[in-house]
Amino acid sequence: MGVIVLFTACTKDYDIKLGNTQPLYVIEGRISDLQGPYFVRITRSTNLFGYPPTNISRDSADAVQGAQVIITDDMGTADTLIPAVDYLPRWYYSYYNGQLDSTFYPYQGVSISYKRGYYQTTKIKGIPGHTYQLHVQIGDSSFQASAYMPQVPALDSVTIQRNAVVGPSGQVGNLPLVWFKEPQDEKNYYMLQFFPRIDEYPYDAFWIDYGYHTLPYVLDDQILPPYVKGLSIEFIVSDNYPYNDWGYGNFYSDRPSHVRLCSLTKEAYSYFSELRKQLQTDGNAYKPVPASAAGNISGGALGLFWASDISYKLILP
Repeated sequence: MGVIVLFTACTKDYDIKLGNTQPLYVIEGRISDLQGPYFVRITRSTNLFGYPPTNISRDSADAVQGAQVIITDDMGTADTLIPAVDYLPRWYYSYYNGQLDSTFYPYQGVSISYKRGYYQTTKIKGIPGHTYQLHVQIGDSSFQASAYMPQVPALDSVTIQRNAVVGPSGQVGNLPLVWFKEPQDEKNYYMLQFFPRIDEYPYDAFWIDYGYHTLPYVLDDQILPPYVKGLSIEFIVSDNYPYNDWGYGNFYSDRPSHVRLCSLTKEAYSYFSELRKQLQTDGNAYKPVPASAAGNISGGALGLFWASDISYKLILP
């Protein structure tokens, strides 16, 4: 006797009214001890679904203009931010025939501009061991955040290991490595960043969009020895990013580059860890949607205001 099992299913159409979702303000900004100005970006969250932009200057964020943005420190300095300027005079660094050279000229803002919701500082300077307060007023809405700047160890040396295994499936590429002394008598959190160019390396923010799409690589010092020898910088890209081969060390190792080691508070470490999980999930049964990244902006806005001491090293060919 045969048994026939019939599987049936029914479907029902749902009209998802994304427009009914109330947009929230998103406030993002950082203070560091690198050269300013420093920037705060203010946007409104959107209801759009889609892949992350392939160019950071082409996102769909709804910029917020006309806000009052003030950053103060614990030494009595108050800096009222201005709309990000269209042209920013700064040094451009290059390396040619074994020589590091620089040229001073006004950059035209590409990734950072007022039309994308950016505001810039005019006088405040980041110093490790100090606390910074952010105050934002948008109409009748007020938002605040506080950020402490922990000290970071100095990078001793950096290099690039060529023809290294850099991917989970055995991909071969170029792998940046770092060496530094890690204090064992205190709790520390770090962010490691690799940039395959040196054009603007002493500055806190890059004025030109170079198309970098790796996500923040953050780590807890619990896994680190007293002296870090040859720690690799993990390349992390969004699962939805269509050109994620770059994440496997696919850069020109014979060109000048630089590495940054940034200090983080536990709050910032947790935020970037959750952000990474959000961008590296496709929502299937084995990768459930993670919790939202908990920022530190009070008043009902999303985002993070953070302060970071940064040590950097050039890698010259």
